[in-house]
Amino acid sequence: MVIKPKKTLVVDVGPKNNPEERYKQADEVLAASELRYRRLFEAAKDGIMILDAETGQITDVNKFMIDLMGSSHKQFLEKKIWEIGSLKDFISNKEKFAELQQQKYIRYENMPLETASGKRIDVEFVSNVYSEGYKDVIQCNIRVLAERNQAKEELVASEMRYRRLFEAAKDGIIILDGKTGQIIDVNKFLIDLLGFSREQFLGKKIWEIGFFKDIISNKDKFAELQQQKYIRYENMPLETASGERIEVEFVSNVYSEGNNQVIQCNIRNITERKNIETGLEKTRKELAVIKQSADEVSEFADSIINTVREPLITLDQDLRVVKASRSFYEFFKVKPEDTVGQLIYNLGNKQWDIPKLRELLEDILPQKAAFDNYEVEHNFSTIGRRIMLLNARQIQRGLGKERIILLAIEDITVRKEIEAGLEKTRKELAVIKQSADEALEYADSTINTIREPLIVLDQDLKVVSASRAFYEVFKVKHEDTVGQLIYNLGNKQWDIPKLRELLEDILPKKAAFDNYEVEHNFSTIGRRIMLLNARQIQRGLGKERIILLAIEDITVRREIEKGMEKTRVRLEELSIELKRTSRVKSEFLANMSHELRTPLNSIIGFSEVLYDETFGKLSEKQKEYVNYVLVSGKHLLLLINDVLDMAKVEAGKMELSISSLSLKKTLEDALILVKGIALKKEITLFLKIDENIDKVEADERKFKEVLYNLFSNAIKFTLQGGKVDITAKIIGSDIEVAVNDTGIGIAPENISRVFEAFTRIENSYNKAIEGTGLGLGLSKKLVELHGGKILIESAGLNKGTTVKFTLPIKARKDA
Repeated sequence: MVIKPKKTLVVDVGPKNNPEERYKQADEVLAASELRYRRLFEAAKDGIMILDAETGQITDVNKFMIDLMGSSHKQFLEKKIWEIGSLKDFISNKEKFAELQQQKYIRYENMPLETASGKRIDVEFVSNVYSEGYKDVIQCNIRVLAERNQAKEELVASEMRYRRLFEAAKDGIIILDGKTGQIIDVNKFLIDLLGFSREQFLGKKIWEIGFFKDIISNKDKFAELQQQKYIRYENMPLETASGERIEVEFVSNVYSEGNNQVIQCNIRNITERKNIETGLEKTRKELAVIKQSADEVSEFADSIINTVREPLITLDQDLRVVKASRSFYEFFKVKPEDTVGQLIYNLGNKQWDIPKLRELLEDILPQKAAFDNYEVEHNFSTIGRRIMLLNARQIQRGLGKERIILLAIEDITVRKEIEAGLEKTRKELAVIKQSADEALEYADSTINTIREPLIVLDQDLKVVSASRAFYEVFKVKHEDTVGQLIYNLGNKQWDIPKLRELLEDILPKKAAFDNYEVEHNFSTIGRRIMLLNARQIQRGLGKERIILLAIEDITVRREIEKGMEKTRVRLEELSIELKRTSRVKSEFLANMSHELRTPLNSIIGFSEVLYDETFGKLSEKQKEYVNYVLVSGKHLLLLINDVLDMAKVEAGKMELSISSLSLKKTLEDALILVKGIALKKEITLFLKIDENIDKVEADERKFKEVLYNLFSNAIKFTLQGGKVDITAKIIGSDIEVAVNDTGIGIAPENISRVFEAFTRIENSYNKAIEGTGLGLGLSKKLVELHGGKILIESAGLNKGTTVKFTLPIKARKDA
């Protein structure tokens, strides 16, 4: 920095007729100018010394110089420039100073300077001689070069990083002159990919390279690229030096490099991606601007990191995250605020504390500046199990800055699964190939073993082979079959319209067809109904397809099915007839019971009159016989009433008279009827009713009949001194009544028979007990007529019996 006052100062100071005023104004302007100069002098970011041009004596020094050198203002003033020890290498004697006086200018670059503390720094030293009024002075400017050197080092480091990216890129890259289209650089990946030497690329126009002619075919196409700044082609075919065709993605960008325009062409091999059909589309976008300075290169590198689809992360030497790419945040579902500054092992709630990652970062990488294809498998809680390939680079930055670690992560989970599948398939194919002859022999054996006729046709519908069963079933010979058109077999017996329809119309549109029914009358074996299963089999290695035809003779099965259908119709007719017979029987029983009750009532009535001796005394024997008639008549009347009720239920003529009943009173009334029998046998009766039960809707007479039947049965089949428990409770919208006794029980094999009408389960005890066998059956019918259910349980003989039935609390409309 050179601060040089003007030699001549011209100031308009107002009216000329007032000299004192003019001088005053001139002094003020001069003072203002001096103040501005002084401010610049003191605020300058370079060291400045002012010397007397004749003597070399220091007349002034600014604050920056004092702070830089660590000397006081007084230590500078009143001394000659060569008397200052730290400047002795610049102006070492009076002769050197005289040379400066004569040349008016001296400049030194990268000169070492020693401060008062002994620190060595590199500076640029510039001296100018100029006039200040009528006197010459020398201004010495001292500039520290450390910052400029630092910028250069960073620029070099950035250029080196870019070059590493260029050479290590997994895409082919060509750099073109933006004006001429001449190739000026090509990376190793493209040379290896296409199999051409670097010399075959450099110095040529892009359109002169044969395999690029489909992309940039002429100068007009190149001019279009220059104008549009960007061209992208996907799924473009390229041919390598060996003649291999590969699919590539081609992207060109135009950007400035200094004062020149260059074109960067990126060629990505997407053949593998296409072959394994992962659906992944890796697009690498290269930024268009290669910077002139360190900041531009850094920005370009950051743009690359955030453009590539592989997650990238940068760590400091303490393994804390400095920066991560956009794809890292998207892929691993983390946020920048939860990532940057964190120890890598603590990311995502310590999901990254992976032993193999520790091994790479703490053991391998410190001994090796770069490492590629380091495989890590881990199960992340957010994105699940992943297999990753890690590429790691240690990057040493300039000017004593700490090293950083660049970690590139490629998710190969899908690829590994596909590779595993391919490897498994390869092994399977190897086994299949090795045992092909055995499999063929086995297939032939199977074909000749199964009982269904099989025949193999070529695409012209001529017989290739047939199974042993085919020859046996259809009474044909091998020599008359193989090589023949299927329709011509057996003197054209196989020229069947439905078979033609299957082979010529259906099967060409459908590779497989099952259960195609064909009926035909063969002259040799008679009428046959056949089910055909057909398969088109595409053989490998360019062989023609074949047709496998399986034939199942279902003639007998069809006849059986027809017979079964006739039987089913006959059974339905019999069922209808049985229902009609049952109804007629029930009607007959009802009529007969009605006809029997009239004379039976007379017999019972006259017997009671005789027994009461209304018309005279009877002897003891006569009275005993009359009592037999009376008891038998009453028993017969009860039996007739039960038969009549059963007949009415079965005939569907039983009607219910529904009313609201007190369950407690109804149960107590029924118990009164059987209490006398229980007292004779010293049987304890226990009744427990749920306090929530009040009313129930039922036919009172029939409800009591059910209760009487169950109570009397329980007492009847309980031995002397036993116990009968009756409980009632609510279950949902129903009431449940259970009668549990300690009686003779029922054998398990007889449980299913107890509800059958006129059925009595005989054992040594109940042979002496009278009964019609209608009580339980009738009770079941009456309960079901109310819309309820009844069941009986017993643990076996002499283990008691429990009978339970349910009735709706509110009578159903259809009851």
